[in-house]
Amino acid sequence: MWRCGVRRTHIHVRQAGSLAEQITLVFRDYLRTHPEDGLRYAREKHRLMKLYKNERPKYVEGKGPIVWDILHRAYLWSQAVGWAPGRSDM
Repeated sequence: MWRCGVRRTHIHVRQAGSLAEQITLVFRDYLRTHPEDGLRYAREKHRLMKLYKNERPKYVEGKGPIVWDILHRAYLWSQAVGWAPGRSDM
């Protein structure tokens, strides 16, 4: 059971150099440089957490639209700035 107020740790493992790894890093770096979208993402996650506090699959599904929106923005940003993984990400 997933309960609001109980902290969890999620560890995501990605193969070095894979597309999955690159997408995750671009998402992270975009949010670090665009705090307004980070705040928007956090607010949506909290809204969904309250709405689906005992229904984790619905919470995860509910994040889809904002995640895809931010990924699209992150992609455009990465192309504009010539993003590459940082040394510590390799």
